[in-house]
Amino acid sequence: MKYLYLLFIVTMGAWLLDVHPAQAQALDAFSTKKGVTMNGSLSTSTTAYAAHGIESRRDPFAWYVNGNININLFGYDMPFSFSYSNQGKNYSQPFNQFRFAPSYKWARLYVGNTSMNFSNYTLAGHMFNGVGLELTPAKWHISAMYGTLLKAVPFDVLSPESYSRASFERKGQGLKVAYENEGNTYGVSFFHAKDDAASLPYIPDDAAIAPRENVAIAFNIRQSIIQHIFVDLEYSVSALNRDVRGEKNAFDSSRGTSNLLSHFLSPTNNTRYFDAIQAGLGYNGTFYTIQLRYERVAPDYVTLGAYNVVNDMRNITVAPSVKLFNGKVNLSANAGMQVNNLDNSKNSDAKRWVINGNANVSAGQHWVLNGGYSNFSNYTRVRPQIDPYFNNPLDTLDFYQVNNTYNGMVMYHTGNKERQQAITFNSSYQYASDRSSNDTTGPMLSRFFTSNLSYAYTLPPKDLTMSASVNYYKNSAAGLSTTFVGPGVNVNKLFLEKTLRTGISAVYNITEATSTLGEGLKTTTNSTLFNTGLNVNYSPKGKQSETTTDGEGKRKFFNKQTHTIGANISWVIRGATANQRGYNELTSTLNYTYSF
Repeated sequence: MKYLYLLFIVTMGAWLLDVHPAQAQALDAFSTKKGVTMNGSLSTSTTAYAAHGIESRRDPFAWYVNGNININLFGYDMPFSFSYSNQGKNYSQPFNQFRFAPSYKWARLYVGNTSMNFSNYTLAGHMFNGVGLELTPAKWHISAMYGTLLKAVPFDVLSPESYSRASFERKGQGLKVAYENEGNTYGVSFFHAKDDAASLPYIPDDAAIAPRENVAIAFNIRQSIIQHIFVDLEYSVSALNRDVRGEKNAFDSSRGTSNLLSHFLSPTNNTRYFDAIQAGLGYNGTFYTIQLRYERVAPDYVTLGAYNVVNDMRNITVAPSVKLFNGKVNLSANAGMQVNNLDNSKNSDAKRWVINGNANVSAGQHWVLNGGYSNFSNYTRVRPQIDPYFNNPLDTLDFYQVNNTYNGMVMYHTGNKERQQAITFNSSYQYASDRSSNDTTGPMLSRFFTSNLSYAYTLPPKDLTMSASVNYYKNSAAGLSTTFVGPGVNVNKLFLEKTLRTGISAVYNITEATSTLGEGLKTTTNSTLFNTGLNVNYSPKGKQSETTTDGEGKRKFFNKQTHTIGANISWVIRGATANQRGYNELTSTLNYTYSF
């Protein structure tokens, strides 16, 4: 890693020479007159769960603690956040976390669980537990990180599902340096990650897992050529060793091991190299913008600093956007050619026109309309679960690589200070080549249609809002067609001078699932689902403890300290079917938040 350290030293030297006056000015701003202040919030919650008719899908009792605290010490910010739960042991990667991010002027330090973004093809938002640094003096932007991207999760021979959760411990480090001047940017980023092969004491023979090592470098530039015209370019190279236990190669030019990345990663027979490029040429007009874009990502491009990278594709597109009638009409599009199978390794390839268009219209005082169409690759996740700490795969629908998407929204709203009404209709249709998150048989064609019609009635003087809706979902894929339809109601009311917030909701869905068994035979299963909930939140007004003077010289009293107590009860009733008996689940949550 000597080249990484050398790059860091050179960059820091240039920074010190270039911004010495700015540094002195920042230190002068550090003053004891600003004193010591602290603000933030602490919250805790407990969840109780009971099920009848089925096996429990979560623990009967759970508790969570979260905190966000910021201490300002003479102008120096030191934010700290953490989360902790007795459910931490149920997560393959850490749930219990803390984050400390002190900052002063143009310097910020990250300690604990955090994420950083260097570029789309190096380090792109991957969580890590370690340290990070961001420096933004004058025209420079310098970022560095080191930490654990994944903790070791061992195999359990008595638990088959552990095969999908098992992982080696993975360490990562990276550096990004960028210089910006009058809208022109020049930058380079470096990222390196490696699995510890000794972090798993036992690996089954049939396990599809191996310790990997990755090095990725990206160069980016954005330059204005003449007035209104600009170009941008980003080029990335990634080297992946798919098994660090393989034998190291001696110098062999035919294998491509004599290159810059080989100095950071020891090449083996399992080492592969990938690249990606993004480039654009644009023009900014008074009421319109147009860009010509080129993007190419090599097949199997992988960086261990990102959770997912769409690869094996080349896009050449043009993207215009227009604002009309003082911004009341906004039109944008992105159209061009997309191809895959860049290395001709697949039995078939695809070449198609790709289009992405959106229109937003504000028609008068009452109407709002927008619509769009896209056939770019996409990802859709439908998760009808309101509990943020509970994830049941059976309640989640995942769709990958959506080919065609249509969506639209029409809203009509009217009213005055005494009474307000709104009618909204949302609809979307997707024709997709999808792969379910639990599917291992390969992609299948599916159609996914959603629609929602809602009516809201609000009485501001009485702090009352009522709404009703009708939902319709239909999914068809691989011989299975599923339809969800049903109404929903929701009522919210404020009491005690708006310190007590209450809400009640109910949703009833009828589900019809039709399976094609072959030779024209079909079987249909009907079921019902009723979900109702009640939530209450009380936040009393604090005592008058501090004063301030407004622009008119009037004295006003306020208290920064607030307490909030809340409770939520959710009851789910699933009707019986021919193949499954009915069941019900009751989940209740009690929470408390202290803000200061």
